[in-house]
Amino acid sequence: MMILAFFVSYGFYFNLKKTPHFPVETPRIKEGESYLQHLAYGFVYDEEHEQAKWIAYCLTKKEALGTFERSDNFEEDPLVTSGTASDRDYAKSGYDRGHLAPAADMRWSNISMEESFYYSNMSPQIPAFNRGIWKKLEEKVRSWAVTLDSVLIVTGPILTPNLPHIGIHQVSVPRYYYKAIVDLKGPHSKAIAFVLPNAGSKRPLMEFALSINELEKLTNIDFFYQLDDSLENSLESIICKTCWP
Repeated sequence: MMILAFFVSYGFYFNLKKTPHFPVETPRIKEGESYLQHLAYGFVYDEEHEQAKWIAYCLTKKEALGTFERSDNFEEDPLVTSGTASDRDYAKSGYDRGHLAPAADMRWSNISMEESFYYSNMSPQIPAFNRGIWKKLEEKVRSWAVTLDSVLIVTGPILTPNLPHIGIHQVSVPRYYYKAIVDLKGPHSKAIAFVLPNAGSKRPLMEFALSINELEKLTNIDFFYQLDDSLENSLESIICKTCWP
């Protein structure tokens, strides 16, 4: 009953397929993958690349307006029993410890803030990217959560073979990062995705927008599969840039 109450309270219940096993924003879990759940987000960890394959969470208006201070306390993730990257991997590498799920999205509790600094949520990002256009996209998505009351978010690196790597744990350096965003709370449900190269850019964010179907082809990840088929198909096949405030 508690699970049902959660989905009803967020307006998701009538848009879901029957008996969802994970939070609605969770991508489809593939054979051999292990789903890990923190308080603030769920994720699948990629051992080969030593970072999360994706991070999924719902960001509400209340959470987006949280006031807890940024901790900057980077730690290995205790849920990843095989071990994650560490300080030594990034030291003198020239790359930022780039958040996949941003710390500013996690200001609603001390626990969520602490979780945002786990190395499972870090990826090697070029400083001009992490502090520039990636930060702008994070701020834009956070503003949508405030305006629309809540949004569903999946974010991560595009992990491909033969990526360059850093550190003793051979942490892969992705060439691209993505975000997929769905709004189910507004008067008209909508979805949008972004793929950004790991490089500084002054181009407008909407030049990097694409449909979720296009993102699925690039990542081989099935996003938002728990939504009703007709809703999923309509959301993921269409991109309406002007629909987003």
